[in-house]
Amino acid sequence: MDFKNKNDTITQKKKKPNFHRIKISNSVVVGGMIAFGKSTLVNELSKSMENVNVISELEEDDVLANLLLEKMYERSNSIIYGPVFQLYFVLQRFEKFKRNCNLDNLSIFDRSIFEDWLFAHENIVRPSVFRYYESLWKDISNELVYEHGVPKLYVILTGDWELFKQRLFERNRKSEIENFDKNKLYFKKLLSIYEEYMVSVCNDFGIQYILIDANKPLEEKVKLVLTKLASLN
Repeated sequence: MDFKNKNDTITQKKKKPNFHRIKISNSVVVGGMIAFGKSTLVNELSKSMENVNVISELEEDDVLANLLLEKMYERSNSIIYGPVFQLYFVLQRFEKFKRNCNLDNLSIFDRSIFEDWLFAHENIVRPSVFRYYESLWKDISNELVYEHGVPKLYVILTGDWELFKQRLFERNRKSEIENFDKNKLYFKKLLSIYEEYMVSVCNDFGIQYILIDANKPLEEKVKLVLTKLASLN
C-alpha cells in the first residue's frame, strides 16, 4: 500500500457513523390505561385549539376491529384472537399515523403504536408468535421514528385500580362488562406496568411526555397539556 492510499484508509476509518436523526412530527398522542378518558381528553383538546385533526383509536364502523376486540375479551380462543387482534390493530394504527402525523394542522391521536407492544405482550400467549409480532412492531416503530417522526408530545394518563374499575363500569361497554371477571388479572397487570412502560418508551425514542392524573378535572387536564405544548414551541 502506498502512502496516499494508506492516508485514504485512515481518513475513512475516522468518519463518524451515519446515525439517523429522530424526527418530530406535527402530532400529539393521548395515551393511558383503558377507560382513563383518552377520547374525552382528545375531543376536549380539539375544542380548545384551532384547526386540529382528531384521529380516533377505534372507528365505530370498523366491524372487524370491534369483532376482534369482543372475541379477545371473551378469551374463548386466545391462541387465535389475541394475535389476530394485535396484528390488525398495529397495522391499522401504523397507517393512520403515517397518513396524519405531518398534516399542515396538528393531529391529536387517541393512543399510538408505541403502546401496542405492551398490550400484545399480555394478549399473545405463544412465544414464537409474539417474537414475530415484536419484530414487526420494532420495524414499524423505527420507520415512524426516523421517517415520519415521533409525536411532539405524549400525554400519559395515570390512575389506580379503583379509578379504573369506576371508569370502566361507568362507560358500560358490553364486551368489557360482561367479560370483566375473565379479564380482571389482565387489566390489573396492564395497570401495574403501564406508566413505567410508557415512560421508558418515551425516553428510549426521545419523545417529550407529560404524566397527568386521570382523576383530575377535565379542564385542568386540558390546561396542563396546552401549557406543556406552549413550552415546547
